[in-house]
Amino acid sequence: MRDRRNTSPLLPKKLFALRTFLTVREVELAASLSSEIFSQSGRPYKVKPGRISQYEQGLFEPNLLVLVAYARLGKIHLELVADDRFTLQEFRKQLGKHSC
Repeated sequence: MRDRRNTSPLLPKKLFALRTFLTVREVELAASLSSEIFSQSGRPYKVKPGRISQYEQGLFEPNLLVLVAYARLGKIHLELVADDRFTLQEFRKQLGKHSC
């Protein structure tokens, strides 16, 4: 796949790691992301379950609303998700620090 916009090569792996950490299936994560976006923006936004797999495979890149929702669900800073200066190992470590 060609990298059109200098997208993060670690992003798909981080999104998969986040879903694994949350121990949810794609269907559950899609519903949680949709709900989180609605609660923050007041506007309905539907994340389809199949899109989660596409994000995790690097076929599609989530937009900013979705990335923010991912970060909120993981209780981590958006920068950890989107910035490749934070390795996958550092990302996983931060996930564990903020769990309830």
